[in-house]
Amino acid sequence: MKTRVLAILVALGILAFVGAFVWAAMRPPPSVQTASDGVAPTASVSEMLSDGRLDVQVYVTGNRGVRLEIQFMPDADAVETVGMRPDVNLAMVKMHMDGFTPPLELVEAGVWRVNLKLPMAGLWIGNVGFGEEFAEIQFDAP
Repeated sequence: MKTRVLAILVALGILAFVGAFVWAAMRPPPSVQTASDGVAPTASVSEMLSDGRLDVQVYVTGNRGVRLEIQFMPDADAVETVGMRPDVNLAMVKMHMDGFTPPLELVEAGVWRVNLKLPMAGLWIGNVGFGEEFAEIQFDAP
């Protein structure tokens, strides 16, 4: 009787162990954030600021073309940043030049887009934020 109970417990343990591996192999892959055209972002960052969350996604479209999508979701008690546009500055990594500020296109409340062609191919860094608070994102533009 005791050996039968022990055998059942061992069998259940082995079944759970094998089941975990089967589940890990069969589960659906994690969802990847994509734009409306079905392309995954090259780089993305989400930063909690004092007045809300700032999400930035970079899509490299080829031939030095880049699209930035910026979304700011203010907290319920945020007052200062609700109607403000974020500051955007792009600069090359390891270059001793000033960056540039591309013009923002307002898509809807709290959502902006930037479409631009970079002057040079290489590793770029973007700073997006409000005043002293910003999100930093790095991407390669071939």
